[in-house]
Amino acid sequence: MPPTPAELQDLAARLRFDLESAGFAPVPPDREDDEEGGVRVFVSADQVHVAWGVHDRLGEAALDIQDAGRLHEDVVCRYETARAAMHLALGNILNTFGYRTRPQGLGFGHVIVPDQT
Repeated sequence: MPPTPAELQDLAARLRFDLESAGFAPVPPDREDDEEGGVRVFVSADQVHVAWGVHDRLGEAALDIQDAGRLHEDVVCRYETARAAMHLALGNILNTFGYRTRPQGLGFGHVIVPDQT
């Protein structure tokens, strides 16, 4: 039986607490679109997701350069490196805390697989 909305919200709250214990400051649930980036824990499509968002300054600059076809410029490398490093770190930390994860559909991020016991 799939988790209830309340169970998903409880799982998201536990994730935020565990990530805070690991030294992260998760973005508050009411500020998921925060331009400053950071660890985002959110419920979507009956699943709990964890993702890292870079600051809009870096993200927008990288996207502008990608659109201009200059993929090897420093800002794009910084953007891609930051996203990849944080994706790997988050996955390792989540697994160390005992969460089972699977890759998020598109892009970087993790879907938390709730225990079905």
